Amino acid sequence: MVDTSANRMEALITIIDYSLSERLTSTFKECNIPIIMLTHGYGSAKSAIYDILGYGGPKKVIALSLQTHKMVEYFMQRLNKALDLSKPGTGIACSISLSSVSSAVSNILAHAGENLEMGSETMANAPHEHYHLIISIVNTGYFEQVMEAAKKAGATGGTLVHARGLGSKEAIKYLGITIQPEKDLVLIVAPEQHKRAIMESITHECGLNTAGNGICFSLPVNSIIGIKS
Repeated sequence: MVDTSANRMEALITIIDYSLSERLTSTFKECNIPIIMLTHGYGSAKSAIYDILGYGGPKKVIALSLQTHKMVEYFMQRLNKALDLSKPGTGIACSISLSSVSSAVSNILAHAGENLEMGSETMANAPHEHYHLIISIVNTGYFEQVMEAAKKAGATGGTLVHARGLGSKEAIKYLGITIQPEKDLVLIVAPEQHKRAIMESITHECGLNTAGNGICFSLPVNSIIGIKS
């Protein structure tokens, strides 16, 4: 059973255009969000698309924050006001339920939620259809292949994050897989009806039995804004 309480712990993932990074960090500070991680990524759209839409570029800012469900709703409302995610190219934000967190983190988030000043205005964050965050981890340089496979199955876009893999010699020997240290982490938000086809297409083109040597998994999204842009 899904916990729908205001104190349910969630991970909020925000992906926005790099030009809006200062406004994003300002919104986090204004809301006193206590646990945040920021990194950089790259969108899948080509430069010509950015020229047509008249905004930013492929570089993105990705924020991962831990919040209570009540804090997520409030922060999404403030973020949408600050950035207007309905505009094409600004970005998206989505939340995912956490099965558990340490007691120290739980206490910090609960305390932050209690101190949060809630306004009377509310915003419906729940999507009309179910979405999933599809995460693919492949050898570096295979981002384009992942996106080509995903778009064949109905994906509209994705975000690349450069990462580094770690693997023991025992694991490599046991699985018969050469693990490259540099990895591409690909994030794709997609409707539930396209999830399976997208994941199967990515696995077929860039899975463990290919040069991409990738794995793919998905997480259900609770709330989302910006997806229609």
